[in-house]
Amino acid sequence: MLKNNHSTFILSLKSRKGQVALFVALIFQILFLFFAMVINVGLLVHHKINLQNSVDLAAYYGAAKQAENLNAIGHMNYQIRQSWKLLAWRYRMLGSGGEFEYHPFKKPNPPHLDESQAYEGIANENTDPIRNGFQEAPAFCITYIPFKPMPKDENTCKYMASRSGVKLFRPPKHFGFLQVTATVTSISNRLLDRAQERCRAFGSYNYLMLGKFVVAYNADQRDRMIVINELSRTMSSSVEDFYDLDGESVSTGVKNTFQNNLTAPNRSAVTSFKMHNSLGDPKCGVTGNSDRPVKWLSPIKIYPGFSYIDTKCDRQRIDTVGKEFNASRDEDDKGVPIHYKDGTVDPSLASGINELLPYIGYRSNLVDTYNFSLGVEKNPWCMAYVGVSAETQPVIPFSPFGKVTLKARSFVKPFGGRIGPWYSDRWSRRDMDAQNSDGNNRTDDLIPPRVSDLASLTTGMADPKVLKWRAANYSRYVGDPYGLKSAMMIGNYGKSIYELDPAWAPLPQGNSPNADMGSNVDIYNGSNPPNFADWDALPFNYAQTTGDILAWAKDQPSKMRLLEMSAVAPNAFDIAYYSIEPDFYHNYFTRMRDGFIRKVGSSVAKSFRPDIGYHKGFRVGAYNFDEFSVKDQIAEVGGIVESMLPIKSKFTYSVLNWKNLLTGWGSKNLKDYSLNPGTFGNCTSEPVGGVPNPGNCVVGGSTGYSVKMVSSDYLSSELQLGGENTGKGKILNLPPSDF
Repeated sequence: MLKNNHSTFILSLKSRKGQVALFVALIFQILFLFFAMVINVGLLVHHKINLQNSVDLAAYYGAAKQAENLNAIGHMNYQIRQSWKLLAWRYRMLGSGGEFEYHPFKKPNPPHLDESQAYEGIANENTDPIRNGFQEAPAFCITYIPFKPMPKDENTCKYMASRSGVKLFRPPKHFGFLQVTATVTSISNRLLDRAQERCRAFGSYNYLMLGKFVVAYNADQRDRMIVINELSRTMSSSVEDFYDLDGESVSTGVKNTFQNNLTAPNRSAVTSFKMHNSLGDPKCGVTGNSDRPVKWLSPIKIYPGFSYIDTKCDRQRIDTVGKEFNASRDEDDKGVPIHYKDGTVDPSLASGINELLPYIGYRSNLVDTYNFSLGVEKNPWCMAYVGVSAETQPVIPFSPFGKVTLKARSFVKPFGGRIGPWYSDRWSRRDMDAQNSDGNNRTDDLIPPRVSDLASLTTGMADPKVLKWRAANYSRYVGDPYGLKSAMMIGNYGKSIYELDPAWAPLPQGNSPNADMGSNVDIYNGSNPPNFADWDALPFNYAQTTGDILAWAKDQPSKMRLLEMSAVAPNAFDIAYYSIEPDFYHNYFTRMRDGFIRKVGSSVAKSFRPDIGYHKGFRVGAYNFDEFSVKDQIAEVGGIVESMLPIKSKFTYSVLNWKNLLTGWGSKNLKDYSLNPGTFGNCTSEPVGGVPNPGNCVVGGSTGYSVKMVSSDYLSSELQLGGENTGKGKILNLPPSDF
């Protein structure tokens, strides 16, 4: 028994080797289960990360397209600002240059002088620029020598500041014919051959030229507003899609970006995909009003005032009368020239005024696109952003629960750019369609009142204080107290206007004066600037022919154009409040013309134009006016010599380097998002080979909107968006609750 038990025990010890294998076999399933779980979780995390990255990239794509559209709108908005600057400059500088009593530039008496007949000098910036109130609300008068053609030695504008009567000039021995560009269709009327006829014509002609400038501005800003309206409308037509500058569906691009970045399992298992366009939200989207198409943009409708010098003539006197410029045709003939319809002025001059009258004044619909505007202001409570969400059910090996639903969403918004300044310094949050800035202080304190502000006026439109407020003007830099009322500006521009004519320019010291024009010449004539013919294409023809609103001689740029360009080009105020694209033609205009305009906005094709300075089909050597942009405006102004205008020494608000336009946001690096002062307003590498690049800069600063990712919590939180010292509130276009 003992032997058998011992043997059994020995045998049992020898068989224990199989127990390890059995244990391994039993635990393998558990180990394999853990291994499968690791693979499963790893693939799950991988697909989840891939899904989130793909959604992020898709949202970035959509927001980038949104930012490009906003940049185009912002620059076109700046074009309207430039058009207003041009009108204000023409009104004040051209319209006051012939005044002798209070104008800071003291004119020499004969038009031929040498250095010994020096000017009295020009007032400094700090000198009172408002001589006897002359420049608070000046009357427009352009019928003065050296403008051509004009009767020799005649100046209806000489005493315009005091609006006093002037003695009737003694008729010359021989009367000629003054080829005045009298009508908007460039018809030259024959000259008045008697003093009375001249007198009656001058008031009408002042009205006509001011009318051409005003109507040309209204037409230009209207055309640019029409394009802004069309682009903004398509950006807000749907919460699910909008069109980009190339006229393509953004949702298609967003979806393709999403699909192309997915893994194969994710791509084949997409169960849900959504894109949210915040500007399509009903609270911020399309209004159904063609004049105010979207709620996130508010037209800045202003009510400027203009006056002009009319002439009242009898046998003994020429009386100059300051009158408010409008289209009134009541029994007292308020607004229109006294003599234009009494049968005593040239018929073509009267015809020209009659042609303009329907376009002068304010449309009864206050938001009519044609009415005076300074462009648009953006509602800060309507935030631009693009959201993308998606769900997939990828097949994952070893999944114990079958298919797993993966979800991801992302929000990306444009930021850092500027459509333009608000009219006032605050914007209260309100749930209503018609919104605008509503602070007590204007951003540009020199611009006229908004139409919506007129109800608060306690006095009439003719009140001197109201006229002062309404008179066309603008700021050259932030906090500018004078604008175009500056004595330094008025004096220097007056001098430069006269000296466009070589007969008025001083000769080098020691030279004899120029020969007199001749006693038998009664007409101050010729092709030299300043010349009324420089504006023959205004107010309508330029838009559908050359697209050029600036002064233009018969077959080449006029020298007057340089003076106008110096008013149009960017200044310190502009770069503080606008996102300005240096090369709009190559970066936006051609893309929009061949894309958005052709495919989507064909109805506004005739309204779409490049920057001011563009002149269709004109080239000078390698310089192509077809491609004119803001950087070319700056180059022209920078090339003006000091003897013509003290751009560099005194007009220090002028931007003389296009790189200074690059005032957009730019971080120091990927970890430091604070502003990089090294690239601000600077560019170290420009595009080569004619390849356009936004901002006209490859390495350096930027202009316009960038994009950044934001959280849904941020979009749903209380934000202070209405300016300093304003309350917080939520944006009007919150993300959808089911997104």
